[in-house]
Amino acid sequence: MQLAPLLLLPVLLAANPASPTGPAAKQVDPPGVHNLFQVTPRVLSGSQPHGEEGFESLEKLGVKVVVSVDGAKPDIAAAKKHGIQYVHIPFGYDGVPRDAQLQLAEVMKQHPGPIYFHCHHGKHRGPAGVAIACLADGSLTTDQAEAFMHQAGTSGDYTGLWKNVHQFQPIAADAPRPMLVEAAKVESLAAAMANIDRVYDNLVLIDKANWQTPADHPDLTPNDEALLMREGLYETGRLLPADKYDLKFRQLLKESEDIATSLEAKLKSGMTTGLTAELAKLKKSCNACHVDDRN
Repeated sequence: MQLAPLLLLPVLLAANPASPTGPAAKQVDPPGVHNLFQVTPRVLSGSQPHGEEGFESLEKLGVKVVVSVDGAKPDIAAAKKHGIQYVHIPFGYDGVPRDAQLQLAEVMKQHPGPIYFHCHHGKHRGPAGVAIACLADGSLTTDQAEAFMHQAGTSGDYTGLWKNVHQFQPIAADAPRPMLVEAAKVESLAAAMANIDRVYDNLVLIDKANWQTPADHPDLTPNDEALLMREGLYETGRLLPADKYDLKFRQLLKESEDIATSLEAKLKSGMTTGLTAELAKLKKSCNACHVDDRN
């Protein structure tokens, strides 16, 4: 029981409205790039480069390596046209796994820079990746890394990202060095759906606890699980291959996302009525999506 305050520390830091002054310099966003920051002399952070103009802007900034932590397949051909190498280290909104941390550290060992890190919008996973990479090579302290995440707009709701940065452990000098790839193999739709099902099961436990953290599952927070459900459905839809899955399936997936968005909003506003009904609607919508996909 004495460990509870320590477990809550990253959450409190993330939610602290009086965030410290960050180490990064906000840059004027060039064409095709948004939320651009110069974090250290060799590290920049921002959004996914959009189209030809995005990579042209990065080339003008002197970027030699782009690190994507997003699940979408990197546009390797467009990057190479501008003399830029891609490294793909995808991870989710629930945190930065240790294998991804090792890869981020390896990027800093292999590439002198300038290195540009991005996720989709450049606000949450990308800045967390930057924080881990800079902690690994010692160019930022923990306080500075967290302050940069505040600067970039990383939401305090993504407690897993904040926790991994706050509790980052230095990588041993004799640790095996991971391989870096241009395009990582991302999880299948079946795997994504399995993760969504797991979050749904967590929400069922929370529902049984009257939408509070269950006494026997202190790691489950209602707002966090609702957020992971919404993001899981959104990312699954965003990353569907253009040549697969019909309009009906996509509409069902979007319907589930909308219900999850409503559930999250009610939890954030402190509402306690109607949550069980929202969860039942979500289950019905997800079941329809599963049936449609399996047929």
